[in-house]
Amino acid sequence: MIFEKWKKFIKKKLEKNSEFHKNLLTKKNLYIFPNLNGFKLAVFIFFAFASSIFYQNNVGLLISIILFIIYFISIIISYQNLVSIRIDPINYLVPNNKNVYLSFFIQTLNKKDRLNLNFLLDKEKLQNFDLSSGKEINIKYFFKKRGVQDMPQIKLESVFPFGIIKAFGTVKLKQKLFIYPEPIKPPSFLISRLEKQNLKNDIDYEFETIEEQKENENLSRISWRHYSTMKKLFIKKFLRIDNNDQILIDIEKLESSNFELSLSYASYLIEYFYNQKKKFALKYKNFTSNYSKSLTHKNELLKFITNV
Repeated sequence: MIFEKWKKFIKKKLEKNSEFHKNLLTKKNLYIFPNLNGFKLAVFIFFAFASSIFYQNNVGLLISIILFIIYFISIIISYQNLVSIRIDPINYLVPNNKNVYLSFFIQTLNKKDRLNLNFLLDKEKLQNFDLSSGKEINIKYFFKKRGVQDMPQIKLESVFPFGIIKAFGTVKLKQKLFIYPEPIKPPSFLISRLEKQNLKNDIDYEFETIEEQKENENLSRISWRHYSTMKKLFIKKFLRIDNNDQILIDIEKLESSNFELSLSYASYLIEYFYNQKKKFALKYKNFTSNYSKSLTHKNELLKFITNV
């Protein structure tokens, strides 16, 4: 009972301190305690020391002092093995209803090697590793619902070097996690319709230059301004611009009575047209994005439908 209350107290204390040191593991959100073996050894050292003094046993006294020194050194090494570590998420944009990998980059801030670290996510031990300069950790995860939420809470722990002292700390990340709707391929006719609807107004013209009129040329393009100054007929030439690579994804026109399914269609289409390297935009009610084919544009639109 007392032990459970103590654990809850430490957990709350770590989480509170982690709020002020996000992405970092420092002395403020790090605790060191003996584990069960460490507690047994501490009791043994205490009674060995007391018995050696009581019975004036110099050999026993020497052994207890040596064990105490080892115990004290273990505390210092355990602390140094876990302090001054930074964790940053690599990806923050993932779909729901799919097994995905959350990637984190872990690095030391004082360039000292760390040994035998345990990486825990949501109380589950997932990986044991050594750390020199930096390391990428990939963790399999599953999200049921779309939306914006805090990054999962990370816990690092270590019992290095002798397995008798446990150092552990909690790291909260300042970055948010965006869980967008699972991409579902819409019926092929919807994709075709999106591509064809842009062909209706796919031709635009941009003024290029003027040339002297030739016989049988269209008189509607005569530049009368040039005629008034030069007393010759000149024809305006226009450059034809093909804009059929611009796609407008209108969520409300995806013909689905299920709104979540419409968002999943939109999610698929955003990734589809990005891979096709076509400029695309997203429309929903009064919102219409710019046209672009960049990775940043794609990610921003996926973030938009995350919490629409």
